[in-house]
Amino acid sequence: DHVDRRGRLAIVAGRPGGVDVDRGAIVCSCFGVGANQIAEAVRRGCGSVAGIGAALHAGTNCGSCRAEIRVIIDAQSLQAAE
Repeated sequence: DHVDRRGRLAIVAGRPGGVDVDRGAIVCSCFGVGANQIAEAVRRGCGSVAGIGAALHAGTNCGSCRAEIRVIIDAQSLQAAE
């Protein structure tokens, strides 16, 4: 069977293949992680930049996205508190 690159990455990540995830605006260019993915990780309990890095790898390479990741974490935390 032929599996495209996206399908292989989904399999390795433990996600079902063929399902397009709405990543949102790309925050981490190094790993292609979007704002929606980061927000979802925060809703699932990742409350720090290090936690997002462990879950999604965002912010673990060049580090230029760490400030934006922090903004998303703070915004999600405020929404949860309301």
